[in-house]
Amino acid sequence: MKKHLFKITMALLAVLSIATQAADNSIYIDQAGDNAVISVTQDGAGNVVRGIQGVGTGNTTAAAIKGDGNQVTVSQVGSGNTLNLGVNTTTAAGVANGNRFTYSVTGNTATATINSNQGGAGVSASNIVSVTQSGNTANTNINVLGTTNTITATTAGGANNSVVSTVSGTSNTETISMTGGAGNTSTITQTGTLGKATITSVGATNTYTVSQSGGGTAGHTTVIDATGSGNTASVTQAGTSGDSMVNLKSVGSGNSFTVNSNTK
Repeated sequence: MKKHLFKITMALLAVLSIATQAADNSIYIDQAGDNAVISVTQDGAGNVVRGIQGVGTGNTTAAAIKGDGNQVTVSQVGSGNTLNLGVNTTTAAGVANGNRFTYSVTGNTATATINSNQGGAGVSASNIVSVTQSGNTANTNINVLGTTNTITATTAGGANNSVVSTVSGTSNTETISMTGGAGNTSTITQTGTLGKATITSVGATNTYTVSQSGGGTAGHTTVIDATGSGNTASVTQAGTSGDSMVNLKSVGSGNSFTVNSNTK
């Protein structure tokens, strides 16, 4: 099977290596450097974006984005739809040096993992993650470790609609809008301080779980504004001696809310 390997040297020594396999529509990414602009569009077939393969590896091998100030856009339409994106960055603070990730997927078995701190150093900061998914089994798992990160996700068009987000750090912001149709699930877990979470839903089976930890001086906050269908919300906020605000508004259907707040 024929493979093509491209190496592109970009501004400020950003290097992007991409290998493509026409048969299964795979793209391998191993990028190093700052201020790279990477744009990937896949239409139909296997639709896989992942890292360079090795012995015993598979689709879970993360596409490597190493550096700061990078802009990555991935668009997948139809069929297998798998994205695994792992970011290894050195930026601890500063919006100008954060990475920006935009992911959109339409239809079929879509599943995505976006990890903004693949290096595990805890210094991934000021990243912006935007996800739009429509139809079929769409699921996105977002893992952010660091400060001042922004996450936005919108699901639409029925099917299983799932967004799972795990955030650890301070001053991170999340906004999830699920809209009308199918499974709807959103799980947000934030630890650290100054956490915010906003979920706006409209219809279908719904299930929201928000858990935020330490607060104090404008920390915590959760706003959920549902409308109908299965409904179930659980908000747990916890310590430390201040700042918990939960603003939950609902209109109809199954309903079931559990809110715990602890500012001790």
